[in-house]
Amino acid sequence: MDLLAAMGTFVRVAELGSLSAAGRDLKLSQPAVSQKITALEQHLGVRLLNRTTRHVALTEAGRRYYSLVKPVLAAVDEATEMVAGADSPLRGHLRIQAPTGFGQMYLADIAIAFQLKHPGLTTELMLDDRFVDLTEQAVDLAVRFGTLQPSGIIARRLGTLRRILVAAPAYLAKHGTPETPEELSAHRQVRFSWAATDDVMPLAGPAGSRLVAVPTSFLANNTFVLTKALVAGLGLGGAQLPQIRAELATGKLVQIMPAYQYAPLDVHAVYPTSHFLPAKVRAFTDHLRSALSEII
Repeated sequence: MDLLAAMGTFVRVAELGSLSAAGRDLKLSQPAVSQKITALEQHLGVRLLNRTTRHVALTEAGRRYYSLVKPVLAAVDEATEMVAGADSPLRGHLRIQAPTGFGQMYLADIAIAFQLKHPGLTTELMLDDRFVDLTEQAVDLAVRFGTLQPSGIIARRLGTLRRILVAAPAYLAKHGTPETPEELSAHRQVRFSWAATDDVMPLAGPAGSRLVAVPTSFLANNTFVLTKALVAGLGLGGAQLPQIRAELATGKLVQIMPAYQYAPLDVHAVYPTSHFLPAKVRAFTDHLRSALSEII
């Protein structure tokens, strides 16, 4: 039995809660995963998992073993990289997660360029507007916007996104151009469906932050859809400056009330809790930060 491989398989089963899910993640058949777990249990002389037809759960011994094995595997990876040296080619699988709109507009090209520089690596880009569990999904690095909630993750700030108020010229011609926050209540806004403020627009201006009630006309959970709605004249709204530069340049959208903006969004690379970041993750983070410095 390859003990390290069996330990790694057990860790993924424990994190995903399923033999078949771990098999898909590790590119192994479900029977192969089961065989590795059984061999590991026989080697240890204890049951690590309670199995049902659809789910597995850690036994008490399994929970203890998982907590001990996880840092051991990280230490093995760290030792391997230290011995191999900094000039060794990057290898393995790099899984990146990011919001859909940002990923389609910018991160896809950034990830492709990184893959071309490191052909020995397999790069996987997962686009999802939800905050996925990094450990459960085996994500090496995720791109997240805004204030990070304390959740055990580690992060590196990559830059800041400006968010400005915009509208289509046709909308303004029909409804007028607001000059002050008070005038916004007579308008309709286009916004993200998951915005915590509902029909309240959080603005930062000369006198500080304030909340302005603005009825909503259209909601979506995708940046490209919201941009289309703004261009179509469904309302006014906030938009990340890099993502609407083309619409501003062609006049499809114009900035309004320049003294008032949404609060800037910090952009972070976040990682699962770990004292050790693999070389592939450190290299992509540096590559990503350099690329974003030319965009945001």
